[in-house]
Amino acid sequence: MANTKLLYVIVYEALKEMIVSGGYRVGDLLPSEREIGEQHNVDRTTVRKALKLLVDENLVVKLPGIGTKVISDEERLELQEKMSEKEAIPATNSKGTIGFFLPPSVHRTDRINQPFYSTLFYHTEKEARVLGYTCFYSTLDEKDDFESLLNRQKFDGIIFVSNVSKKFINLALDLKIPCVLVNEYNSKILSYLVDNIRGMIDMCDYLIELGHKKFALIEGIESYLSNKERNIGCTYSFTRNNIATPYVRNCDWSPDMAYEVTKELLTSIDELPTAIIGFNDNIAIGCLRAANELGLRVPEDISIVGYDDIEQSRYANPPLTTVHASILQLAQAALQGLEYQMQHEETIKTLKTYIPSSLKVRKSCSAPPTHKVSIKK
Repeated sequence: MANTKLLYVIVYEALKEMIVSGGYRVGDLLPSEREIGEQHNVDRTTVRKALKLLVDENLVVKLPGIGTKVISDEERLELQEKMSEKEAIPATNSKGTIGFFLPPSVHRTDRINQPFYSTLFYHTEKEARVLGYTCFYSTLDEKDDFESLLNRQKFDGIIFVSNVSKKFINLALDLKIPCVLVNEYNSKILSYLVDNIRGMIDMCDYLIELGHKKFALIEGIESYLSNKERNIGCTYSFTRNNIATPYVRNCDWSPDMAYEVTKELLTSIDELPTAIIGFNDNIAIGCLRAANELGLRVPEDISIVGYDDIEQSRYANPPLTTVHASILQLAQAALQGLEYQMQHEETIKTLKTYIPSSLKVRKSCSAPPTHKVSIKK
């Protein structure tokens, strides 16, 4: 009988060869499961089996919401040590359970797979363990029976995230469950947010100092507070510096839709912007792909920047200039406020707290081009 290899073994061997030969170096992120599947003409189940073999060989590590990263021996040992320390905390020693709830994605993907939210949950769960609590994660759809869940599962405290329905927050308050809100504001509870306005003002001011005057904004979902505040930051900087009204498009925060709307924008206007501001890094990565496919060099022909400083932003080509917002600090602040409420019934319960942001200048932006720029339509 012929020695026929299984498809996932073929994919595994091809990826391993790339890693061993240096095609993928330590610290590189492998292509997405979808991209690997397209390259090898296999389905995602096959890709996942291949990646599992690489993980089992300690050649890569899967980082939730980030991707599959090639690691060194030192990183592998460090991760193993961290996992051992994490698992060393007995579940029986838990002080209680903290719920972590956010609304489901508007479109195709589960929101926890989005880098900002997966990183937020990672740090929240890790910091909660340090404090002695376990975390329970779930999305909450408008139609979900949250009351039944609260009756089945005891929560000592709850962290609500982003634009979770107000009715769920009100129910928790009615049941006197301590709760906080992250990445959104509600006047009834402690709210923790990134300083979106200041961060975006700093980004726009920096681009204007480089000489940019013609901008395109690729925004997220309009109803989100983070989107509104980042728009306010742009508007303030543009007004103060007498910058013309920018092109504006909205998407769902995902790179796929950002790619589509950016490509549509750039092929439908007469005068190209010299800089595109993505309202998060996921969006900016989609913008990079659109610009590349249209024959635009970044940053020689057009500058592209993002927001959040997710790990992928450092591995983009070129690495993204972005606004760093410490998701770790966001998680720590929310947990501290929640735990204090849990321990002190009579305390401040309505406060808006902003986590500082800072500009991270990398290689995706420069002064506007002095040469004529055209695209492939």
